[in-house]
Amino acid sequence: MSTQTEDLTGPLPRGRHRLTRAEVQSSQYRRLCGAALVAVGELGYAATTVADIVSRAQVARRTFYAMFASKDECFAAAYDYGVDLGLRRLREAVTAAGPLSFHDRVRCQFEIYLAALAAQPEATRALYVETLVAGDPLVPHRARVHRLFADYFMEVARLGFAGGELSTEPDRQLIDVLLGGMDDRIRACLHERGAAALPGLTPLFTRAAMALCDGQC
Repeated sequence: MSTQTEDLTGPLPRGRHRLTRAEVQSSQYRRLCGAALVAVGELGYAATTVADIVSRAQVARRTFYAMFASKDECFAAAYDYGVDLGLRRLREAVTAAGPLSFHDRVRCQFEIYLAALAAQPEATRALYVETLVAGDPLVPHRARVHRLFADYFMEVARLGFAGGELSTEPDRQLIDVLLGGMDDRIRACLHERGAAALPGLTPLFTRAAMALCDGQC
């Protein structure tokens, strides 16, 4: 969920190009996903129209309807795409940081994640606030995203246990509680202080994760 709209909205080359049809369609899909996140974050889900999305993506309305049946379907796809991209880049960034202790790995992942959310406030608002406004169509997508992040946190915690830095095996239910609390605090920060303040949650999230993973206060 991190760099959600990066590389999603760039236009196709002007004039003749050597892109295949599949590459053109992939570019259009990414641009529509990025545009949907930005439009919904700026305007709110209820107010956003297909016209708002296609104008930001710089594609024709017929291209939109060749890929999506409705705004609901497009926003759900944008949510999935943005989260998958963000999680992949989070993994890459933490790996690039090199060998870390469990505590430092946890802190590093929160620093990276929250900084990326702060850098793209419209997409972050779309992902954390407007997905709730969208209602039932997004429920299974939100459940899937929760599972993806819970799996990732379990991987990190298992590394800590295997390395002797945690005294007990990680508990999936406690990871679920951690993620739910993080979602709540991120939404509260967006409402009360704005996306720029999100990196300030890093120490809190790190303490919570350490306490829940190791059963300590």
